[in-house]
Amino acid sequence: MSMFAMLHGVSPEFLRSCQTDSSMLDTLEYPEKETPDFLVIHCWGALTYLLGGDETGAWNSEILTSRTIISGECIDPEYETGITPAFYLTVDEVIQVASELAQISDEALLSRYEPENMHDLHPIGEWTDCPEIRRELLDDFHALQAFYAVQANAGNAVINYLVWFSGIMKISFCGVAPAGKDAFSPYGCLTTLTTVL
Repeated sequence: MSMFAMLHGVSPEFLRSCQTDSSMLDTLEYPEKETPDFLVIHCWGALTYLLGGDETGAWNSEILTSRTIISGECIDPEYETGITPAFYLTVDEVIQVASELAQISDEALLSRYEPENMHDLHPIGEWTDCPEIRRELLDDFHALQAFYAVQANAGNAVINYLVWFSGIMKISFCGVAPAGKDAFSPYGCLTTLTTVL
């Protein structure tokens, strides 16, 4: 099994409704087609480290870019959305994150890539000095930059959390489905998205 970070771009109104009633988190949707409002990150631990987190993949409260994937204020510590509670970044924080991420070059990001110091970072055991792994990290980073740019332009907040997946999953943009569209629950997606590759 493997852990994935889930990031949803949501309206400020939806975030407020979740803060008032955390069961609203269950209405977050997982459409099958790609949209810019839902991002799945596989290399969340390593990418958090490259963006200023520590050697365990935890964020640094003083470095905003390290909080882009799994961090922010907790909506409800007693309410598990996946294997963690749901966290959020405010509209203002999203705008700041988008600006800071846009200023990070590929070279600057990879300057922190030190496989010998990354043994405890998810996905554990993958970190060697080879072009394919660097490419995977950059792909996730570019997706993260694009996701935050879209959310900043839309005036959205971001909700994030971790989930388990068994099997192999394709990493891609997805999205929060429009009202009335078919989608599946956070728990349903654990079986629905396991064998797409």
